[in-house]
Amino acid sequence: MATATDVLRAKTDAELQFFVDNPGYYHADLVAAARQELRRRGLGPTPPSSEPEAVLDYTDEAEPGPSRRPLLIAAALLGFVGAGGAMFWASRPAAQPLAASQPGHLSPDSLKLESVAARPIPAFDVDKIVQEQVARVPEAEKQKAQELRQFRGLCRRFWNAETQTEFLTSQAHAGQAGPMFDEQTLVVRQTWRDWNKAVVYSYKFGPNMKDQLERMASTASSQQHILANFPGLLDGHKFLTDKEMVSREADVQDWLAGLRKVSPVTGKPYKATVLEIKL
Repeated sequence: MATATDVLRAKTDAELQFFVDNPGYYHADLVAAARQELRRRGLGPTPPSSEPEAVLDYTDEAEPGPSRRPLLIAAALLGFVGAGGAMFWASRPAAQPLAASQPGHLSPDSLKLESVAARPIPAFDVDKIVQEQVARVPEAEKQKAQELRQFRGLCRRFWNAETQTEFLTSQAHAGQAGPMFDEQTLVVRQTWRDWNKAVVYSYKFGPNMKDQLERMASTASSQQHILANFPGLLDGHKFLTDKEMVSREADVQDWLAGLRKVSPVTGKPYKATVLEIKL
């Protein structure tokens, strides 16, 4: 069975360079792997040494016991799924196929790329969003530094993916989904992977943090389903009449309304579900 590395090594220099030159269309893991393969071939710059990236401490101070073993297994499975996703991205062809007249040689027409009107996903001020969310937590629940640090980390991972998701879905609802919409949904689903990795652990939060975490977890689950189904329902705006999509989007609005009043992406209020009881 071919590995992601084997697939990348089978790519031409031009195909690898296309990944590197267009990071907005591909997952960061694929871009980094393509850049590494170019360096292996002596075609890329050697990156400067840097400090290892800091990671959040999601574990308790005590060693994990038997009750946490299923959670650790789930984390390992998520890592395996992530590796499969990276292999999928590595096996994708470039946006414009590069045809070679002879092995190792490119024809003059092979580097001609058709320009398309792409709508890149903008960067959002996630730190500000997290700060506003943490401000809703009672002071009594902010006294334990580790729990507060964990909560901030979860919020940051959640809103990184949520803002990107809202941008894509709002574009689709406005009839402005770009030609790279399918690929962008895959990229955002990979962003949700960071949230999935963190949420498998158990946390000793107070009532308010726990409620917010449950709302984020419910939203994350439905948003990932929405992103998976959206491309197949985009033509003809079928997502507007699909019962599952309509139901999930209504639930997402209700859960988000419990986290903040207004969407940081659209500027519109989230719609809480109001139940009417007729007597």
